[in-house]
Amino acid sequence: MGLPRSEEDVFCVSAAGIAYLGGVCSAKRKCVLAEDNGLNLAFTIAHELGHNLGMNHDDDHSSCAGRSHIMSGEWVKGRNPSDLSWSSCSRDDLENFLKSKVSTCLQVTDPRSQHTVRLPHKLPGMHYSANEQCQILFGTNATFCRNMEHLMCAGLWCLVEGDTSCKTKLDPPLDGTECGADKWCRAGECVSKTPIPEHVDGDWSPWGAWSMCSRTCGTGARFRQRKCDNPPPGPGGTHCPGASVEHAVCENLPCPKGLPSFRDQQCQAHDRLSTKKKGLLTAVVVDDKPCELYCSPLGKESPLLVADRVLDGTPCGPYETDLCVHGKCQKIGCDGIIGSAAKEDRCGVCNGDGKTCHVVKGDFSHARGTALKDSGKGSINSDWKIELPGEFQIAGTTVRYVRRGLWEKISAKGPTKLPLHLMVLLFHDQDYGIHYEYTVPVNHTAENQSEPEKPQDSLFIWTHSGWEGCSVQCGGGERRTIVSCTRIVNKTTTLVNDSDCPQASRPEPQVRRCNLHPCQSRWVAGPWSPCSATCEKGFQHREVTCVYQLQNGTHIATRPLYCPGPRPAAVQSCEGQDCLSIWEASEWSQCSANCGKGVRKRTVACTNSQGKCDASTRPRAEEACEDYSGCYEWKTGDWSTCSSTCGKGLQSRVVQCMHKVTGRHGSECPALSKPAPYRQCYQEVCNDRINANTITSPRLAALTYKCTRDQWTVYCRVIREKNLCQDMRWYQRCCQTCRDFYANKMRQPPPSS
Repeated sequence: MGLPRSEEDVFCVSAAGIAYLGGVCSAKRKCVLAEDNGLNLAFTIAHELGHNLGMNHDDDHSSCAGRSHIMSGEWVKGRNPSDLSWSSCSRDDLENFLKSKVSTCLQVTDPRSQHTVRLPHKLPGMHYSANEQCQILFGTNATFCRNMEHLMCAGLWCLVEGDTSCKTKLDPPLDGTECGADKWCRAGECVSKTPIPEHVDGDWSPWGAWSMCSRTCGTGARFRQRKCDNPPPGPGGTHCPGASVEHAVCENLPCPKGLPSFRDQQCQAHDRLSTKKKGLLTAVVVDDKPCELYCSPLGKESPLLVADRVLDGTPCGPYETDLCVHGKCQKIGCDGIIGSAAKEDRCGVCNGDGKTCHVVKGDFSHARGTALKDSGKGSINSDWKIELPGEFQIAGTTVRYVRRGLWEKISAKGPTKLPLHLMVLLFHDQDYGIHYEYTVPVNHTAENQSEPEKPQDSLFIWTHSGWEGCSVQCGGGERRTIVSCTRIVNKTTTLVNDSDCPQASRPEPQVRRCNLHPCQSRWVAGPWSPCSATCEKGFQHREVTCVYQLQNGTHIATRPLYCPGPRPAAVQSCEGQDCLSIWEASEWSQCSANCGKGVRKRTVACTNSQGKCDASTRPRAEEACEDYSGCYEWKTGDWSTCSSTCGKGLQSRVVQCMHKVTGRHGSECPALSKPAPYRQCYQEVCNDRINANTITSPRLAALTYKCTRDQWTVYCRVIREKNLCQDMRWYQRCCQTCRDFYANKMRQPPPSS
């Protein structure tokens, strides 16, 4: 049962244990309490550890409710422990927990604990005999009850010394318990012993089908799964090596021009769902957290964390090919598999050896900026304008332009379909240097190639590698760029000592104004103290001070009258959260129907004095039921006419036990409530002469049974000949024939003596 202690704190209670939900990485919540209930303690511990690892009860998932697994809502006595396993819902809960931030402690392991855990090779019943299991359950004076040996695998019965009868907790004995000559208990049945395989290593099933692409346009991600069940790992065996999920890149049609980036779309979707009006949100990529979704309202610098992770298939950066999958930036192999180590060689061949082309490269050291133009009309940074970084379609390929401060890079995967002209802008004679490099297939000759391939030389240039912090905390200050010496070799940049770059060409740092807001006084509140009461209502205190902020960021205490606005509260009421509040349910009532489907009810009350129990965990107060114990009832026919035309006589009627629904005869009706089949009747006083038609025999009173015609016309003659009319069952089906039979019999003269 789950009970919320706060918005982030839930613990689960069962009849035999208690554990915090998802608390394995919390110093105050990574604990489990379990009742020592004998042989089932192992399953209780497994159940509670499941809660600690983020698993809910199976009954909380509609797809797993009502089944027998370790995380079932309640332990069913007599359930076979050998059939217990983790459900698919438990697996999903665990996977989601391991993907969340609250499980990060599990990624930190103690090197001393990195050894393989080998489970015992023998079955548990081979370690504990039936007598020893009884002693675990009922004490040292208990032994196995031999009178129940024929049923021992279904339930372990024990005899305690001094008792006259055997007792059980309805738990089956452990697998491997001997139940006869060369036999043992397995899965609740007594079967012949078979050798236990030393170990069975797990193997993967075939990969499943690929999922839908995470995006409808542009580059996205898709995944496929496999299971370690072909076969599953057995006792002593190893789990399948490798991952159960594989991600791959999926390409769709290019996104329409002018469409916001995939990351911007996620920010805007959150903006539409949010109830707070913050203005249009745009995405911001935080360098050390590229797969978390940060968004910034237009006109504001500080980004907001909107989601712990972006959607799968989101690029790790605006100009990067790596993609975010499950909150982690993943490299994409040239084979299209995310996380693959496959790489293109310098010639653009996946997993190639680099021998299908040769490299042409060199350096040019007399330029301020760069521009690129094909022999057609496409260009970047031409016509005295500087483009924003991005991707451009030029010469039949996609050209990517990146600019960080004064550092620029133009790259294209190729192949190009038109000649490209690289142009440089000379400005104030500044010398920043240009490195160029391209490849030519070995079976082609580079047109107008003027320079042969040269050994890789290092190029040293000054770059703006970042920004310093603001000089003040308030009142207006400055922040400057960090000018660093950078070495470029091939396509790799490295920061080196400033002495490696020419000091004469070192640029001045760029300067920006920052922290323009005025310094002011404000209220500063300390943390709240613990609640004065551990249960029910109490109070919390905190320190509230008026402080003034200096330009260097420090604060000094000042008089309260200088602080604007009302003083924050220093005392507040609170409620202790250590009260164990659970629902209490009474016994179920009788079923409302005793012949078919009905409803049974019970009362459910919250044990908390203020009624603060979790409504989502409230037990059912009403459920459907079936009862067929009262389906049979007595049915009676109409009373016959009086058996005598004068004086005292008898009346009779048919009394039968019949099923309410099927109409079948039965014997389940209560004998004490059976209606009387006969009763006396009185007519006018008889004359002295005896009426020949008077019937005095109780059985002949049936002559007056309401009769219209025979029901079995074909068989009634046989009934009469076989003298079966005296049986009321046949009389009812052949009442016309039998009535005539008795009438004729009454008219016959009595035999002469």
